[in-house]
Amino acid sequence: MRRAALILAALTLSTLASAVLPALSAAQVQEAKQEGEAMNTRESGYVVGPYLVKSYNDDLILKPNSPEVDGVVLSTPFERLRYESYLAHLENKPLSDAQAAALARTYAGKLVFRVYSHSPYAVDDELEQWQQAYLTHKVTLTPNREKSYLDFYKPATLTVAGKTYTARPVVDGPYRDNFVLPSGQSDFRNLGVIFYAFDLPALPRSGTVTLSFTDSRGRAYRIQSDAGALR
Repeated sequence: MRRAALILAALTLSTLASAVLPALSAAQVQEAKQEGEAMNTRESGYVVGPYLVKSYNDDLILKPNSPEVDGVVLSTPFERLRYESYLAHLENKPLSDAQAAALARTYAGKLVFRVYSHSPYAVDDELEQWQQAYLTHKVTLTPNREKSYLDFYKPATLTVAGKTYTARPVVDGPYRDNFVLPSGQSDFRNLGVIFYAFDLPALPRSGTVTLSFTDSRGRAYRIQSDAGALR
């Protein structure tokens, strides 16, 4: 539940420049840990920076014809550790050096995309829409999780240096929040995060990485990122 509060409000921009690395050195582990802890202020929140590779909606305010995807974050091993350090410190459970190093080892060789999204339907209409969609597109139900639009996300692909990798969606949600519609009225919607984790034998230090996926209604997204602008 701790990630739910960050789903939309945390998509804040700043600047960074380096390169994607396959594993973190001891110095980089400390740097990521310290950066995450330094951002632990309730006023400003977590600063995603250039890891926010695509933004469609601002906070909980929807534009006319807004897609259900609000933003996409490319999460490198450095960003993942920085993010976990931020969350741990926010909960008054800061990571020890040993914990940070252990996390960094599990993140090596992986690129994770976090897709922040909201339901295109009001909460009151969600179950009805889910049932209609289920008749057309069978889904595998997850035990103990509420039925929602998140069930209809399918595997994504990532193209790197001419090779294509596939990852299945892992869902955090659904949660609920009050969105402001283009009309100015408010409406409760379900929302959540879809995680796509790609195992790569070697992470790129430069060049373009392309993420392709479809949302719950079949809309296609093709998002490109410059690997050389991240670390």
